Amino acid sequence: MNALLAAEFLKLRTTRTVWALLAATLAVTALAVAGVMAAVADSTVLSLESERGIRTVLHVSVSGGIFVLVLGVIISAGEYRQGTATDTFLTTPRRWLVIVAKLIAGATAGVLFGALSAGVAMGVAIALYALQGYAFPLGSSEAWSILAGTVLYAALFGALGAATGSLVRNQVAAIVGWLAWLFVVETIVLGFAPEVGRWLPATAGRALVRDPSGDLLSQPLAAVVLAIYAIVIMTTAVVVERRRDA
Repeated sequence: MNALLAAEFLKLRTTRTVWALLAATLAVTALAVAGVMAAVADSTVLSLESERGIRTVLHVSVSGGIFVLVLGVIISAGEYRQGTATDTFLTTPRRWLVIVAKLIAGATAGVLFGALSAGVAMGVAIALYALQGYAFPLGSSEAWSILAGTVLYAALFGALGAATGSLVRNQVAAIVGWLAWLFVVETIVLGFAPEVGRWLPATAGRALVRDPSGDLLSQPLAAVVLAIYAIVIMTTAVVVERRRDA
């Protein structure tokens, strides 16, 4: 397992796509926080120093989360796209170990992406608060809870992507499928059946970062829900992998 993980982390460090996705994640995060600040700065009903104000500004720190999901898919499905899956499975015949290693790599990359996104979100918020004549409340437990949720969100979405890539194998199909699910299916379900929608991945992710809109799950429960999704998809991938060729 150590050798598998070392190989996965080497691929991550030396693949230009990973760095491009990281840059995109941080850029989208910074723009999202700046956009929210511009929208609410002159609000007469929302105080930037209130808990709701902090949640409104910082919950968008996961705006680049889709790039983490894409990275997770690439980590797994990229093996089939590049034609290296056969060599990987010949080297490690116990395929479930390969899948677990990719899940860990996806989650680890997510932690890094999430931590950097949280740092960028905090830095932009502090700077823009100062421009508005406010001091960002660094001692706010709400702010740190949201930023911790950002890291966990990215880790779990990285794991979800890696698990999906192992199951679907087709990189484009997995990415397009997730995009359709997150931006079309979940929106429809949430609109017609919010009690069901709040348990779906994207909405559970919003709960992790304390999105102030909607009746969402608690942070701990949302984390458990996303972890279960990742485990179920990974387990399915392990079972299916035993029945098919590389």
